[in-house]
Amino acid sequence: PGGDLTAKWTMGDKVVDTQNKTVAAGPQVTEFSISKPSGWPVGHYKLEVASAGNTLQTREFDVK
Repeated sequence: PGGDLTAKWTMGDKVVDTQNKTVAAGPQVTEFSISKPSGWPVGHYKLEVASAGNTLQTREFDVK
């Protein structure tokens, strides 16, 4: 079914950015992205994508 998706980027306990999108029902491809022209601080980050409060995917990555 369609619905709302939320992407939340965090670094440690700090929320870096949160974005929401509404997607239609059926097979879909969507994109979330963030940028910081001055560069991201070095550290460990996490991206969490959720729907209706349920986490669908989590990815962790490091900026070196």
